[in-house]
Amino acid sequence: MVNLLTAPLYDKLIAEFENSGSAAGTSGDLSEIRTAAFDLFRAKGFPTLKDEDWRFTNLSPFLTDDFTFTAAEAEENAVISALNKATIPGLNAYLLVLLNGTIQPALSVLPDAQSVTVHTTESISQTPAFKNHAALDASETNRMLALNTALFTDGYFLEVHKNVVLDKPIQIVNLYSADEHMFFQPRHLIVVNQNAKAELIESSIFIKNGSRAILNSVTQADLKENAQLIQYNIQDNLPDERLITYNQVQQERSSRYDNFTFNLPGAELIRNNLEIELNGSQTETHLFGLYLVGGQQLTDNHTAIHHKFPHCESNEVYKGVLLDNGKAVFNGKVFVERPAQKTNAFQQNNNLLLSDKAQVFAKPQLEIYADDVKCSHGCTVGQFDPESLFYLRARGISEESSRKLLVEAFMFDVTQKIGNEVLKEYVQSLIYNKMENSFSSVV
Repeated sequence: MVNLLTAPLYDKLIAEFENSGSAAGTSGDLSEIRTAAFDLFRAKGFPTLKDEDWRFTNLSPFLTDDFTFTAAEAEENAVISALNKATIPGLNAYLLVLLNGTIQPALSVLPDAQSVTVHTTESISQTPAFKNHAALDASETNRMLALNTALFTDGYFLEVHKNVVLDKPIQIVNLYSADEHMFFQPRHLIVVNQNAKAELIESSIFIKNGSRAILNSVTQADLKENAQLIQYNIQDNLPDERLITYNQVQQERSSRYDNFTFNLPGAELIRNNLEIELNGSQTETHLFGLYLVGGQQLTDNHTAIHHKFPHCESNEVYKGVLLDNGKAVFNGKVFVERPAQKTNAFQQNNNLLLSDKAQVFAKPQLEIYADDVKCSHGCTVGQFDPESLFYLRARGISEESSRKLLVEAFMFDVTQKIGNEVLKEYVQSLIYNKMENSFSSVV
């Protein structure tokens, strides 16, 4: 196993930080935040199997390449081709396109500036609002967040103005180009102001020629009073792409946040951290996840919901379908603090194993310090119900079709919650195509 405190990438990151100007204080007040974050990373290095939150996700095999931090230029044809890959047929939406963290105005179609403000992260990085978010505490167990804080390059800042209800979703396409093995670290910030509502659909596409890429991405969302935000994250990537994401959401009174995360077979490593703080009463949080894991893929979803005020609700449903030698990890935590009376919290994780070689490690958790609450959680791991399979086969349905129908029924609790019909059909088509390519190994 590689020693992650002496690995070449660790040394290169130290050199990159020292040469970036942050350590010398040339980034203004932000340099103090960057330095504190990097000191944390420097002391502990990358997470290892000794860290409780990483005990089933070994990063060391993915960090041995000779990574660089300067993105390559991308040819126009390659950019257009990558953008077409992310296009959702028939979707009526605004479009925000970024290339290596830089907004591409010529490819983007954005709402009126009176409704939404969009800037690059770099252009607002010295503002008090951004610094407050950048100073987000990065504990020893989330050192990838600390590393991003220290060395993030660019990204988008998106603010929906007060009382604005967007008439259609915004699709956000993050394009990344690489001629060599690349380590990307974008930083995004979303603000949905009082009484505003937005729907975001996001994906990341890599433009490269035989190179590998790691994406260590951080997105923070701030929902003001009575605001609503729906986020869709579609992760449909290739085997030599590794995705590590941290999504932190802060909700004020009477706000509602919905998150849909779809992990599809492909990327050899997906690690998602989703952390929600309910910082006011009458807030609602709804998390839905669907992970299809195949090949040698490792998919790890960690979620945490913090109930701090009374009369709040959270609902979480994550479902996994595992094929081939796929390995999945689910760790869902719900914290109910003492003042959070009348909390209603539900969490469910279900896993369907379609291969004897597939593995799943599931750990739903509740920590409750209030005494007047309704909280429950559950977890299941199993294979096809033989009676259901026999019932379908007895009615003339082939074994392959029967298995597909049972998988569709298993995933229904998540896919039916997608309110945008065009997006629902698109996600379902991605799932069906992936199953078509994988079922030959299980039939």
